[in-house]
Amino acid sequence: MSVRDPAQQRLTKIVCTIGPSSSKPAQLRELVEHGMNIARLNLAHESAEGQRQTMKELQRIRSSESLGLGILFDIRCAQIRTSPVKSPIVIRKESVVSFGVESLRRKLKPGETFIGVDYPAFGKDARKATTLLIDNGELSFEIVSVSSQGLVRARALQDGSIGTRRHINLPSADLSLPTFTAQDWKDIACAVEEGIDILAISFVRTAKDIQDVRAFLRKKRSTIMIIAKIETRQAVANLSSIIDAADGIMVARGDLGAEVPFEDVPAIQDHIVRECRALGKPVIVATQMLESMIRHPIPTRAEVTDVSHAAVTLTDATMLSGETASGWHPSGALDAMDRILRATELRLRSEQTTVCPILGEVEARAQVAVQLAHSLNVDAIVVMSHSGRSARAVSKFRPHVPIIAITDQRSVWGQLALSYGVSSILSSFAGSPETSANRGIEAAKKAKCIGKGAHIVLVSETDITGGSTISVQPRRIQ
Repeated sequence: MSVRDPAQQRLTKIVCTIGPSSSKPAQLRELVEHGMNIARLNLAHESAEGQRQTMKELQRIRSSESLGLGILFDIRCAQIRTSPVKSPIVIRKESVVSFGVESLRRKLKPGETFIGVDYPAFGKDARKATTLLIDNGELSFEIVSVSSQGLVRARALQDGSIGTRRHINLPSADLSLPTFTAQDWKDIACAVEEGIDILAISFVRTAKDIQDVRAFLRKKRSTIMIIAKIETRQAVANLSSIIDAADGIMVARGDLGAEVPFEDVPAIQDHIVRECRALGKPVIVATQMLESMIRHPIPTRAEVTDVSHAAVTLTDATMLSGETASGWHPSGALDAMDRILRATELRLRSEQTTVCPILGEVEARAQVAVQLAHSLNVDAIVVMSHSGRSARAVSKFRPHVPIIAITDQRSVWGQLALSYGVSSILSSFAGSPETSANRGIEAAKKAKCIGKGAHIVLVSETDITGGSTISVQPRRIQ
């Protein structure tokens, strides 16, 4: 969380996608200084191995930071992409274009335009679809015919061009493509090896996809968080079980808007945010939030409203994709999102805390802490949290003041960077609970999260006979 303005710390987190415009050490450092909370490495175009240098640099940067910075791997999974081309292929409206695996190129008639596809069963699955979309609808086609060999002929509905490895959607078709490839499992193994905090799993269709990743991580004795990306019709249909299985959700609106009617996306987004909040699971709203800032220095007013709406629904995080990965103004886009979120949160601070269901004793204590914080008008809530559970429980109730989570676990330190309102501090829990709390508070003062004389609510575990209980108490920082 950015602490450039201690009087109004931003509560909604920002995920920044790292790419050609932001992967150099100085560029990464600039994003951190401008308030990036989570660095996202997209593996759709390059494997984890190919981004190892960027990973190492992010690890170096965050080792010098007091507050937790999360690193997220976005696993590619079941995607259909076009073959590499030397230069983009120009497509004219009403022209008929052939799509298929490279071996079908020889079936073409002279003068036919052919787009190679990297998925062997493309023709089989295309028989169940009526339209074909490139890059989430940037270019769309009406499917005319599918040959017995799997050559798909489709009529272009707009002018456009198709470059290397562009994403293909077949709305209404249930792909027979397996969710995970061998490369995906290699990338997940690399994430474990490198100590990555969060995995985002693309094109999730059922809870089993998440369970398969969970089983793999258990074998590796890894506690990486698993975020399910909701971007398929099947995922929307199986939403409840997917949320239960995952540690959090990303509303991936680009592909989702190509899979379902685009007018349904806002309602689906708000429903997902509500469901995740009810269960206390982090949720990210993603894709095209400030898309115009890939090229322009300021956002459109519609984009400003979109980001603000996500903040009004109290999502945990909003995400920048091409804006920071390949745009002309990476830090400018981050600053714009930061300004929008802060302005929206300032308005929300005058409203009452939203009501959420209480699931268990930890959440009951968390709600008490939030109510006490608002009643006493404290400066922050400090949570001693070994596993991160208590900090996330407090975050669930969306207090209007910052949550400072003190943890002794490096993995939790990075993962909590995704939770609404939470600034995470790494500190030893050696000694008594009181000693640990005092040590953590000193670390928070050093990180300039709180100052001398600040009024806080302290949430901590206290050992009792047969177990432990969570205590909630107001304190004045000395």
